[in-house]
Amino acid sequence: MDLAKFSTRGIYTLIVFLSNDIQLKIGKLGTQTFPAGYYTYTGSALGRGASNLKQRVTRHLKKQKQKFWHIDFLLAHENATITTIIAVQTSRKLECKMNHCIIEKLNTKIPVIGFGASDCKENCKSHLLFFSDIAKEKVLIKKIVKCARLMNDHVFVINSH
Repeated sequence: MDLAKFSTRGIYTLIVFLSNDIQLKIGKLGTQTFPAGYYTYTGSALGRGASNLKQRVTRHLKKQKQKFWHIDFLLAHENATITTIIAVQTSRKLECKMNHCIIEKLNTKIPVIGFGASDCKENCKSHLLFFSDIAKEKVLIKKIVKCARLMNDHVFVINSH
C-alpha cells in the first residue's frame, strides 16, 4: 500500500475482512467472539511525526507487534485482513463523529461494547462496527467515503487489492 499521502494528521477508518469466525482475548474486554465478515474500525492520529496518520496506519498493517490497543488483537489474527483504509486529513478530533455517521448510514452491529472506545468522550459504544449484511466491499467503501467527505474534502482511499 502506498501511504505517502498519509504524512499528515487526521482520522481513519479501516475496513477489515475476517475470513472465518474467531474467538479472541481482547485485553481487559476478555474473550470475545467475532463472526466472519466485514468490520470497520475508526481511530485518530492527530500527532506529528511518529503519531501521524502514516505511522499509525503502518503500525496497524503489521501482524507482529506489541498488542497495546484493542484493535491490535484483532488485526494480528491470521484471518483478519485490512482491505481498505479511508483517511481524512484534519487536526480536529472527529473520529466519534465519523463513527456515528457510519452507524447512521449503514446497518451496523456492535460486536464488542467498549472496543476501541475506552477513552471516548462522545458515548460511542464501540469504534469497531460489524456489517452482517454487506457482501460487497464496494458498497461499504462508497458509504464510508460519503461520511468522510462530511468531515473534510481531503479524503484518501487506499485499497490493498
